[in-house]
Formats: sequence, structure tokens, C-alpha cells
Amino acid sequence: MKITLLKLALTVSLMISTQAQADQQTITAIENASMELNLSELVNLQESSNGYDRALANYRLGLNYSFVQQQEKAISALNKATTQLIDLIKINNQDNESWALLAQVYGLRIAYQPMNGIALGPKAANALTTAQTISPNNPRVLLFKGVSKYNTPAMFGGSKHQALIELSNAIEQYSNDQHSEFHWGFSEAYTWRGLTQLELGNKDAALADWAKAVEISPNYGWAKNLLKKNS
Repeated sequence: MKITLLKLALTVSLMISTQAQADQQTITAIENASMELNLSELVNLQESSNGYDRALANYRLGLNYSFVQQQEKAISALNKATTQLIDLIKINNQDNESWALLAQVYGLRIAYQPMNGIALGPKAANALTTAQTISPNNPRVLLFKGVSKYNTPAMFGGSKHQALIELSNAIEQYSNDQHSEFHWGFSEAYTWRGLTQLELGNKDAALADWAKAVEISPNYGWAKNLLKKNS
């Protein structure tokens, strides 16, 4: 009986661990659908994926629903992503990728529901700090640090100059990320750095960053629109 229970426990543990693993092919499909604002494909990918991939799909759905003014659906998708990422961290509290994405999800929820900032702000900061402690050179951790510094008001610790540093560090680290099985965000880092450069008065550098983002991801609508708008 004990042997049977042990086998069952090991089987369940293996199933949970397998579901938590990222699949680069699925992640790439999620990113492509998001860049093209393909909501139906994102929904399909969210429904057919597991673990980290499903949380990423819900995070991207949260962004995309907001772009098309479907705020309730956006918030619902982000709430699902939050629950899924917390579940992954309970399985493995050293899961730096889930910690990093959780920080970004919290940040986006604050952007959509500012009144929740008092409760979610510390959670976002803790998640990002934890991710950085586990893996300080993870490019997505650095990307999210840069985005946070860009979006946070100066009186609360935000800084466009610090955002530029973090985003540049992220871009540098992406060169070692190609085979991580979690590879996403490279063109996004260039896009955010371009926005930061524009805020700092460096328009030519901003245009160069957005052009690089489109070079990496030719169907990236956000970067293409920024190039068109500012050229």
C-alpha cells in the first residue's frame, strides 16, 4: 500500500512538474499572436497550454484586450494569470521566470485598477525582488525592472535614466537567452528603450531602437506604429 501511494505521489509530482515547464514553440506562438493583436489565436493558445505558457497567454490577453477597449476581459485574464503564477511558485519557489512574470502582471493590474495599487504594489515589488535575487541577469527580470522604472513616478522611485540602464542591460543579456526555453521579450525591450530614449529627448536613438524591434519581430504592431508616428 505504501509503495502504491509513493508511486501515485511521484506520478502526480511529475505531472505537475511537466505542466510547469515552458515550451518555446508555444511561447513563440503566443508572442506572435500578441504582436499581431490576434485575440482568437491567443484564446486558443491559452486554452490548449499549461503551466507557465498558459499564464503568459493570459498576460498577453490582458494587454491585448485593453488595446481593444475590453477592460473587464483584460482584468479577468490578468487575474487568471496571477492565480496560475502563484500556483507555479508554490510548486517551486525558485522559479525565477514565474516570479518575474508575476511582478509584471501585478504592475499591469495596478495600471488598469489604480485603486488596488496599495495592495498590489508591495506584491509586485516583492515578486520582482525575489526574481532578481534568484537570477539577477535574467533578461526578463531586467526588462520588467526597466518597465517599472519607466512607469513609476519619480516621487515613488521611478527614473527614466535608470529605466534606460535596466533596459540596456536587458538587451545585452538577451544574447545569452536564445536557448533558455523561455525566450521572449527581446523586441519588447528595444521598444521600451525607444520610449525611454524619446522621453529623454533622444529621438534618433528612439527611432533606431524601434527599427531594431521590427527587425527582430517584423509583425510587431506596437513598434511599427511608434516608428510611423514619430518618423
